[in-house]
Amino acid sequence: MSGDLITVWPRTWEEIWLPVSGSRFAPGDFFIELVIGTAPVSRPPRALAPFDSSAFDADGKLVDPEGIAARDKYDADLKSYLNSKDSYETALSSAVAAEEYFQRVHRQISDELSSIKFLQNAFVTIKELDDENLTTEYISLVKLFIANYNLRYDIRGEFSLYPTIPGVFSRVIEEAKKIASTDPHLKLLMAEYEEAFGDLTADRSQSKIKACLQKQFNFLEGMGQRCPGVTASTFGAIWGQLDWPHVTLRDVGLKLYGFRSDYPGLGHGGNPEGMLRQLEMKDFIGLSLVLASLTPYLAHDLDCSLCYGVER
Repeated sequence: MSGDLITVWPRTWEEIWLPVSGSRFAPGDFFIELVIGTAPVSRPPRALAPFDSSAFDADGKLVDPEGIAARDKYDADLKSYLNSKDSYETALSSAVAAEEYFQRVHRQISDELSSIKFLQNAFVTIKELDDENLTTEYISLVKLFIANYNLRYDIRGEFSLYPTIPGVFSRVIEEAKKIASTDPHLKLLMAEYEEAFGDLTADRSQSKIKACLQKQFNFLEGMGQRCPGVTASTFGAIWGQLDWPHVTLRDVGLKLYGFRSDYPGLGHGGNPEGMLRQLEMKDFIGLSLVLASLTPYLAHDLDCSLCYGVER
């Protein structure tokens, strides 16, 4: 499970909307109110500007190709609007029609931000019904849903979904994997890293810890090579060519590369005199998290706003 709401969105029908609509506190026109509060109201298409006289032939027939295309599009848009308007007005005519309409709108939600906004708009609508018991029941159902599917959100205040720190971290990794899937080289590096990571389940020896960290460095190196303006091919050199808000932050990456190069068997033969002890699992977990946290700097096409996941 990715922790995203949209991946389990269809299940909200059975686990949130039907239970809250069936509550003894829900009014008979509950779905009508939800349609008004959550369903987008169609707007008519903008009227076409008058065509120039040159767009018509001697008989007054529109013959200009661009004009014909614009007219046909307007006619199609107007027809779509009228159908949508009719469906919307029908939905407001009865509770049964409203439930069917609301379910259709619910099924059309296809992205994370839209699903969050849908829940929040529904809360506003339910609160305006002025029944504290119904509002509390809705909030409880959403919280239970989030907990049951381990979604990456907390509910704060009256009803605001905020991403959790683990949730943001998980989304960064998921997005990095999506980026890697579009590039054969990165796809191979990611597959090798995941295999090495999985190998630690059965064997947590020094060689396996080092192998996994090596593969993670390799993957980040591959990501960094694709950044605009980067001409280097090694982690340390790439780090020096990236855009940084402060020199100290840049030095963090350079120090990590120094560790990789200097620690025996991690990237090179290394310097045994600099090694203080053998790597332990706490080192592996700590380094893995630190390296993963550097992904936004090395994956230039990573949408960090999307990783955060909530707009205000």
